[in-house]
Amino acid sequence: MNEKQMILIGILVVFFIAFLVVVNLLDNKSLNGIKAKKVGNGQHGTARWATKTEINRTFISLPFEPDLWRQGKNLPTVQGTVVGCRGSGKKTIALVDDGDVHTLMIGAAGVGKTAYFLYPNIELACASGMSFISTDTKGDVARNYGTIAKKYYGYNVSVLDLRNPTRSDENNILHLVNKYMDIYLSDKTNLSAKAKAEKYAKITAKTIINIGGGDSSSYGQNAFFTTRQRVCSPRLFFYLRSSATKTNVILYRFSS
Repeated sequence: MNEKQMILIGILVVFFIAFLVVVNLLDNKSLNGIKAKKVGNGQHGTARWATKTEINRTFISLPFEPDLWRQGKNLPTVQGTVVGCRGSGKKTIALVDDGDVHTLMIGAAGVGKTAYFLYPNIELACASGMSFISTDTKGDVARNYGTIAKKYYGYNVSVLDLRNPTRSDENNILHLVNKYMDIYLSDKTNLSAKAKAEKYAKITAKTIINIGGGDSSSYGQNAFFTTRQRVCSPRLFFYLRSSATKTNVILYRFSS
């Protein structure tokens, strides 16, 4: 074995020893050694329960007084979501999040999602004057709080029943046209009311004609007739409504 071979072998041995040292050091810094120690070894996330100071800073404390609210007293000016509450003697203090955020409520059947979360939020919405839409698969919300909203807070409650559409509240799309035309007919100098009646007549006619969506380019050879229909229908409709009187025919349904 010559001198060059001895030098090469020596270099390889040095590299091998250095490799073993590096692997041993890295292994001691890995997570493999946790198993031989207490669970967690002090490693944890940053999640924790909020402190009272943080809760008071994040949410608005509002006395929850539905009995007074329904009498028109101490109505709240805060609008938001009731996310919790705390007791203060015989009083209940609601924690309201007034931020523009989404809220997700998850719970098993019977835990009180409707009674203890949805109803307080509806009460606050009614008392503070918010408009809202509520899904109601069982009809409990309409029965329990629809009456309260209408009786105590003066709300106009509309029900859309998808199971039995004939029991749904109806919507007359000509209501605004009739409303402003009656105002104009009672005062011919009120040109603003006439303009509004004409505007809503155009909107109504366009809604009926384009009930399937699309525009003139999608009707092919019928595009000309569709365009003429869109132009003539509101004018005919506006003329019939403006010339009608209480002793004459008042148009409530308009078909294209």
